[in-house]
Amino acid sequence: MRKKTIIAIIAVAGLLLTACAAKSEAPEDSDSTSIPSTPVGDAAQWVLDEMNADDDTTATAWESRLSAQFQAEVGAEDVASLINTQIRPARPLEVTAYRGTETEAVVTVAGALGEPFDLSISIDDDQLIGGLFLGPVTPQRTPAVSNDDVAERLGALPLTARVLVQIDDETIMSIDEKAPAPLGSVFKLYVLEALAEAVSAGDISWNDNITVTDAVRSLPSGDLQNLPDGTDVTVQDAATKMIAISDNTATDMLVELLGREAVEHAVEAGNHHEPELMHPFLTTREMFDLVWGGHVDLQDAWADGDESVRREVLEVLRTREFQIDVDDIDERVAWQYGLEWFASAQDIAELHAILAQHGDADPVIRTALSENPGVVVDPAAWPSVSYKGGSNLGVITGSWRAVRADGSIMTVVVLGSDAEPIDAETEAELFAIASDLFAINAG
Repeated sequence: MRKKTIIAIIAVAGLLLTACAAKSEAPEDSDSTSIPSTPVGDAAQWVLDEMNADDDTTATAWESRLSAQFQAEVGAEDVASLINTQIRPARPLEVTAYRGTETEAVVTVAGALGEPFDLSISIDDDQLIGGLFLGPVTPQRTPAVSNDDVAERLGALPLTARVLVQIDDETIMSIDEKAPAPLGSVFKLYVLEALAEAVSAGDISWNDNITVTDAVRSLPSGDLQNLPDGTDVTVQDAATKMIAISDNTATDMLVELLGREAVEHAVEAGNHHEPELMHPFLTTREMFDLVWGGHVDLQDAWADGDESVRREVLEVLRTREFQIDVDDIDERVAWQYGLEWFASAQDIAELHAILAQHGDADPVIRTALSENPGVVVDPAAWPSVSYKGGSNLGVITGSWRAVRADGSIMTVVVLGSDAEPIDAETEAELFAIASDLFAINAG
């Protein structure tokens, strides 16, 4: 069975708003704390050596190791950038468990920063890397066997879950699907909707350039925040990074290009049940700054204020210097202060349907949504999967719109939240349950 190439960012250094994804079930073979000298073991060892090397890894090194199919989906330059910015800061990295066959393996890795993670890797007939996945450690588990089993497991997670699962026009699962919940990076779908409208109207071109500046630079996830001031990227590149690797700086650059009002209009056009919940529409930089920037007066005003007060808060914030970095992030749960993006599972399901219409007319939209499918699925059963997920402290979310081989559409939205930070095991289980849904409903 062909496996789709997947690169997912993990929060090894405590970074926020990551593009969360779950991994495939580990091949059942051996367990140890060393990597065996098998074809896939040698490939995994090479990846680990690149992560641990004294110098940054390079695109040139990865070009000779990745399959052509992999590089058609994710470029070697992007892989090198992700490894350098998201993984290497956690060095030294050590193997704590290994299980694999000759061609597939899962390596559990622990670093000096953040939580341990699983490196899932597969190789093709030429012993080139055809699949590479980095995600939270998932313990061995028994998959759910029915939709009722899925609903029961979601309800048992130590968080509040709002869930909607539909196949075509039939709702097969719903849990508080009309209640608003924090979205994490799923909010970026609204920015994509605003961008799709602007491109369709001819106001913006995918080939237009936008510029990385210190005034718009945000914190990770992503990689644009590492580019020098004055670097130009195309609108298409920024949009793809915003969705596929949940790039925060790319997101804020696009909001600046479009204007806050245009994104707020997209929230309304996207059939949000209460668009005022997104007024004013925050950038990621603003959210980070209001929670962790030390602006206690502005944070209190935001928490207690109406829309007009909150707009004034953002105007004042613009006059203050942005001085925070990743080390300033503590375990405060931002959505408890109202500093998040809020919608219901029903809202996000409807937004996916609208974006699918844009994708039918514009391959850039379709490609951005499908580059990272979020979970490993059987491509024969699910030939097309659009996905956006997200996380923040106290938030873990995933949303999918997938086309089944028989043409049916399955929409899955899971919005999880808690007043306390959500542990990696719970995050991994939520996405594993979502993966179960695709297996159960494959037709």
